Amino acid sequence: MIDLTKIPSSPGVYIYKNSDNKIIYIGKAVNLKKRVSQYFKSDEALGYKTKKLVSQIAKIDFQIVSSEIEALILESSLIKQYRPKFNSQLKDDKSYIYITISKDKIPLIKSAFKSNLNKNAFFYGPFPDSAAVKSLLKTIKTIFPFYSSIHGPKKCLYCHLNLCPGPDPDIKEYKKNILKIKNILNGNFPKLISKLEKEMFVFSKSQNFEMAKIRRDQVNSLKYIISGWKNLTNLYQKVDLQEDQISKSLRDLKTILSPYFPSLKNINRFEAYDISNSGSKYFVGSMTVFQQGRIAKDEYRKFKIYSKITPDDQFMIKEIIYRRLKHPEWQFPDFILVDGGKPQVSAAMSVSNIPIIGLAKKEETIVVKINKCGSLPADWREIKLSKNSPSLQLLQQLRDEAHRFSNKFRKELISKTLFKS
Repeated sequence: MIDLTKIPSSPGVYIYKNSDNKIIYIGKAVNLKKRVSQYFKSDEALGYKTKKLVSQIAKIDFQIVSSEIEALILESSLIKQYRPKFNSQLKDDKSYIYITISKDKIPLIKSAFKSNLNKNAFFYGPFPDSAAVKSLLKTIKTIFPFYSSIHGPKKCLYCHLNLCPGPDPDIKEYKKNILKIKNILNGNFPKLISKLEKEMFVFSKSQNFEMAKIRRDQVNSLKYIISGWKNLTNLYQKVDLQEDQISKSLRDLKTILSPYFPSLKNINRFEAYDISNSGSKYFVGSMTVFQQGRIAKDEYRKFKIYSKITPDDQFMIKEIIYRRLKHPEWQFPDFILVDGGKPQVSAAMSVSNIPIIGLAKKEETIVVKINKCGSLPADWREIKLSKNSPSLQLLQQLRDEAHRFSNKFRKELISKTLFKS
């Protein structure tokens, strides 16, 4: 008989064992007593697999911790060590998430499911709670900025938020930060804090007060996240990370466009189109895609213009959108963005019922045409957003991508022709 009164109300990790003293399940909780008690409620409240687990519990061990991050890492390390059978049975093993650190010259840190693991990378896990992993990586980024993808030559949003090493990092310092992140993921907090405090003292003694301040802030942040429960969320909740800003940008963009396009319920995908030409030859167009919160380069498409032999952006926009819509196997967008103003929007609307907006370069104004409705005539609207508007910046980013992609394609065609001649 399990005596629940002996289980503390502290945060920590609980460990279920069977009659052979073998570990069969491991979990973490803010309140151990409350969480464990839920397993021993009425059978009607439990699923089949959970009932089977409870029927085999003969003993409960627990390890008390002081913070969420310690519980998360301890839970992961114990699952990795003991591989309890019910951890896999109660949750599909493929849905467990890992944190990976690549072995590149400039290591990248990202999360990955088991099926996508790079066997040549360092990886930590498995973690049953993907939301907690996301919180953990956000927290680490506020203390030790790292890359999740290869950085371009220009500063990114993370750079401006001091969450990215920048386009030209000190490789030696960056790799030192990677080692410190490995200490966090291994749960070596006392060792890491001690090392940072020593570095702070050395920097201060040599009057490098800027670096001493950075180390002091890192020490304080680490002490904070291991001092209480739910401090992961508290530490980064005011930090506007890229994915958070993108979500907000899409919500704001939907609010801006919904009055003109009542059918626009969500923005999961939108496409941008541009034309590139040189003189009287090499007319091409491009389609770039923003999907599920990211620029989806694998969805880009390029078009040779077949129906015009003289420059005519409007006709060419019409052609490439018409041809694009002949491909239902390419997921249709929630709206289309064309590079240009009223002429380009009108041309696109003549072949598509999908909501279409233009982005006029000179004033960076969103151009929308309102269709005739009842007694109301068709009319044009120009939406002027602040140049700092995240929604405008998102549209500009994809529009500029379409421009870059079409120019690249045109140059490739020119290069091939010159090579042949």
